[in-house]
Amino acid sequence: MDLTLLLQSALAGLTNGFVYALIGLGLSVIFRGTRIINAMQGEFALIGGMASYVLLESLGVALPVAALGGAVLGGITGVLVEAVLVRPMRRRGASEESYLLLTLGVAFAISAAVLYFFGRDARLLPGIGGEASALFFDAAIRVHAIWLIVIASAVMALLWLFYHRTVVGLSMMAASVDEQGATTVGINVPLMRTLTFLLGGLVGGLAGVLVSPLITIHYEMGLLLTLKGFAAAILGGLANPFGAVVGGVTLGLVESGAVLYFASGYKDVVSMVILIVIMIVMPNGMLGRGARKGG
Repeated sequence: MDLTLLLQSALAGLTNGFVYALIGLGLSVIFRGTRIINAMQGEFALIGGMASYVLLESLGVALPVAALGGAVLGGITGVLVEAVLVRPMRRRGASEESYLLLTLGVAFAISAAVLYFFGRDARLLPGIGGEASALFFDAAIRVHAIWLIVIASAVMALLWLFYHRTVVGLSMMAASVDEQGATTVGINVPLMRTLTFLLGGLVGGLAGVLVSPLITIHYEMGLLLTLKGFAAAILGGLANPFGAVVGGVTLGLVESGAVLYFASGYKDVVSMVILIVIMIVMPNGMLGRGARKGG
C-alpha cells in the first residue's frame, strides 16, 4: 500500500477522532457528574456551530467572537436543560431511562427547530487559516484541522487540571461519587449538577464551532455526532471523561483505515462492528479500570 495514502488516511482519522473525542468528552462529563446519558450532546454542537454562523454572517461579528458566542450558547443550553427539565424530574424521582428519553426528545426538538428557522440548507464556517493546508511528508492536512487537534488537546488538559486542581472541580467529582457525603461537608450538590451540564454544553458547543469548517452545519448533524461521541465514550469507559479521547482517536483511525479497504459508505458499518468486538472483549471500555478508580 502507498505510504502517502496511508499517512493521509491517518491524518484524516486523527482529525475526525478528536472531533469524536470532544463530543464523547462532553457526554462523559455529564454522565460522570449526574449519571445521565445525554442523548442531545451532538445538539450542543449543532447549536454552537449554527450560533457562530449567525453571529458571523448575519451580525458581522469577528470570527473569534462568533466562535466564543457559539461555545457559550452551548453551555447556556446545558444549564437551561438541567434547570428547567432535569432538576424537576429528579425531584420526582425519575428513573435513568426517563432522563435518556428526555434528552432524546430535546435532541429531536432542537433539530426540528433548526430545520424550521434555518431550513435544509447546509452552512459552512470559515476555518482558521482559511483553506490553507500543510504538508506532513507527502500528505496534506488543513491548517484548521491542525488547530482543531491543538485546541481539543488543550481543552482536555485544562479539564484535567480543573477536575484535579480546583476546588469546584474536586467538589463536582465528590458530588458525583457520594451525594450524601458531599452534602454533609457543605457542597451544594444541585449546583454541581448544573455546572456539570454547563461544562458539557460548553465542550459540545466548542466541538460544533471547531467541526463546522470541516463539515457543513445542517439540522441533522447533531444525531450523527452524538452517535460517534457515544461510541468514543463507550470505547474509553463511559464514566471516564478522558477515556473518550482514547476512544475517539481509536474510532477515527479505524474509520479512516476502513475506507482504504472498503467503499466509504461502509466505514460506519466497519467501525461499529469493531466497536462491538471491543465491547465484547473489554466490556468496561479500554480504560474501564481507570474509570472505576475515578480516571
